[in-house]
Amino acid sequence: MKKRFAIIIVALVLFLTTACSLGNTPTSAVERLLSKYNNQDDEIVVELEDYINASDLNEEQAKKYKEVYLKQFKDLKYEIKEEKIDGDNATVTVQITVYDYYGAERESNDYLTSSPEEFKTDGDYDKSLFTDFKLNKLENVDKTVDYTIDFNLTKVDDNWEVNELTNEQLEKIHGVYEY
Repeated sequence: MKKRFAIIIVALVLFLTTACSLGNTPTSAVERLLSKYNNQDDEIVVELEDYINASDLNEEQAKKYKEVYLKQFKDLKYEIKEEKIDGDNATVTVQITVYDYYGAERESNDYLTSSPEEFKTDGDYDKSLFTDFKLNKLENVDKTVDYTIDFNLTKVDDNWEVNELTNEQLEKIHGVYEY
């Protein structure tokens, strides 16, 4: 019985050691980051809310904006293309598929240019009217776009960590990167 128990303990330790090392790769670190977006992790939601709170939106617009981007994050799809390790630095290349919010924003701005009278109140431009228009466009986006992102990572205390995301990387994840 003791021998059997010892074998089980040794097997469990080997399994846990192997499992931990398998989860400590540049690719797994990027997958954890992207799953935070897919699962609407609290950290991601707080960052989104901070951005929304710093914007000039009324309460209804802020709610709609949050819904639009939570949908974007939940439906984000990705495929790991390549992993390159160079000492304590690595790059993981990922192809993501997101809703084409850039296209919707461009169409909204083009419409504003061609029909400015629709966004006036008492003869003056009303930013809130245009924001409502643009948010409605974003809500109805079903077209997707593919982007390639190179995530840079650094090994810190034997753990791979994704470096701070650039504006370009964030714009791609949000689907607003100009193509």
